[in-house]
Amino acid sequence: MPYETIKYETVEEHVVLLTLNRPEKLNALNRVLFEELDDAVQKIERDQDVLVYMVTGAPRTDGRPMFTAGADLKPRADIGPTPHWLANDVINQIDTMRTPSIAVIDGFCTTGGMELILACDLRIASSTAQFCDWHLKNTGAGIGGWGAATRLSRTVGLSKAKELLLTGMIIDGEEARRIGLVNRTFSSEKLMDGALEVARSIAGMRPDGIRLTMGFLEMQMDMDLHQALRWAEVAPSYMGIKRRFDDMTERFEQRGEQS
Repeated sequence: MPYETIKYETVEEHVVLLTLNRPEKLNALNRVLFEELDDAVQKIERDQDVLVYMVTGAPRTDGRPMFTAGADLKPRADIGPTPHWLANDVINQIDTMRTPSIAVIDGFCTTGGMELILACDLRIASSTAQFCDWHLKNTGAGIGGWGAATRLSRTVGLSKAKELLLTGMIIDGEEARRIGLVNRTFSSEKLMDGALEVARSIAGMRPDGIRLTMGFLEMQMDMDLHQALRWAEVAPSYMGIKRRFDDMTERFEQRGEQS
């Protein structure tokens, strides 16, 4: 499937970069972009050679950095608005994938863009990036159609989520890191290099171990403590994965039998 509104690049072995590519529209999220993003993430999940992928935004037409201005509020008549189910399906797919995702954010990221980055597993931003949620201001309901309030409160805590959602305040990358909205910050010039270094660290891990870890973390969120601890014991063997300390234990037991 040829892409018009995103770029799909294999930037290093096992690492893919997806770029929201509507610079003339501030990378606004429209129906075509979601259809292409849906195709791209499904392609990534099927490709066993892709161990991690990054999502970023193309610079504005004047060269200034930009992530996305959120949902396209003025879609072309021949395209129409984005169906609610389509956007939800794509964002939920990103949230539950076994292939780790890294949002790489520079410039402005608001509303629907916040919902997109919150679905990613890690978020890395420039120190000067700007974050805000204007669902309440723009739609009259600060909940968000694609999971804004739900994921934001789980990421930064209820009190800080209330502040961001009720006031529409803009915070920079450093504040976003302080409250836990993003994991790391870099200068704008070093942002992509820093994100690639994180991606390399993930891509250097054991592939089936990555997917096991991702699957375990997703499932244990809905378990109580004792269920999660029990699942941690049985999940590796259930998925056919032998851990290194299991190998060591077997070797020690064999030596004991031979002595």
